[in-house]
Amino acid sequence: MARQIRISGGELNIRLHPHHDDTYGEFIQRLYALRKTVRVRGDRHAIISLLDRSEADAGIYSGLITTFIRIDTDEPWFDVGELKEASDNKVSRVSIPEGLHPGAAFFNFIFNTRTHRLYFQTYSSGKTFSGNLARTLFERLSDDFGILQEFGEAKITIVQSKAGLGAVFSLPVIKWVTIVLQKPNADIFDDDFDENVEQYLEELNSKKLTLVLEAEAGKSIDPKPQLRRVGESALDHGSVKVDGRDAQGATSRSTEDFPRELHEKYDPDQENEGQAFRRMTGQ
Repeated sequence: MARQIRISGGELNIRLHPHHDDTYGEFIQRLYALRKTVRVRGDRHAIISLLDRSEADAGIYSGLITTFIRIDTDEPWFDVGELKEASDNKVSRVSIPEGLHPGAAFFNFIFNTRTHRLYFQTYSSGKTFSGNLARTLFERLSDDFGILQEFGEAKITIVQSKAGLGAVFSLPVIKWVTIVLQKPNADIFDDDFDENVEQYLEELNSKKLTLVLEAEAGKSIDPKPQLRRVGESALDHGSVKVDGRDAQGATSRSTEDFPRELHEKYDPDQENEGQAFRRMTGQ
């Protein structure tokens, strides 16, 4: 039996206002054109290193995100052999060509401009790229002054799982429920709730709506279907946090701790990693 290789992924929801497919295509191309590296965690940086526009007419842009370690050569060096700070003489012999960085890892991504969903690979060849790192990369690229001037503020959220919503609402005693909606693009309360909320937030120059429910004294909030429906919208456009108690005492749970995860395996003799990623995302 051929060796099966594991591949996994996550999903971001990227929202620009107003909503136009062409705008999203221009947006991802402008982010790539920045050629900008972003510090996503500690000394690890990331960049959009490849963008394929060959399926742009179908609303699909694919490419690579590369992460690497950026070494600050001005920081002290340590000599493991002598168990002390390296001497200036030894450090002077270190020569790293400008633009070269170690620890590189490569992750596929696919951006569907019609659904404004960006699927990203989270595991490749033993290296990982979490949803928080992906969100940090695209948020910091979007904060570039030129990007803000052209597209306004991008609302970027990690798509969370329905199982996560069930987990937060399964808390035995629920004292507080906090739901954050960032200009949702999905119907929740009624058929035109989306448009009403979006217009309301625009008129107030506000970027998000926070709904807070507090239980009556001595009681627990009952997450009835309508509340769960609002929570399901927040899985794509925000988050749901629940504060209450379980058998161990006071605790809190958030859907942000339960990102939507994609998993697949592939035979490298039959397809490459990029093809497997495309199959996994269904794009």
